[in-house]
Amino acid sequence: MKKSVTLNPGESKAVTFTFTPNVDKVYSVSVDGLSGSFIAHPLPEAEFEVSNLVIEPTEVYVGEPVSISCFVTNVGGKAGTYEVTCEVI
Repeated sequence: MKKSVTLNPGESKAVTFTFTPNVDKVYSVSVDGLSGSFIAHPLPEAEFEVSNLVIEPTEVYVGEPVSISCFVTNVGGKAGTYEVTCEVI
């Protein structure tokens, strides 16, 4: 990666490069004699939590519908799909 900078005498400017890592590893960086490093970690997998079970109404006559709902939250670091299972015995 290269960038050109035009400066007047005594002037300074920040030069920024953007790099997106695609492998989890330690990357070495060298910029005109300066050196450093950064670590790229893999994204955590999707992780789901199921909460707030709501059953309405809680009493019905035989033949009447009951609504069953809950919240599903992805608390992980990556998008994913979760299959929610409802079992009524």
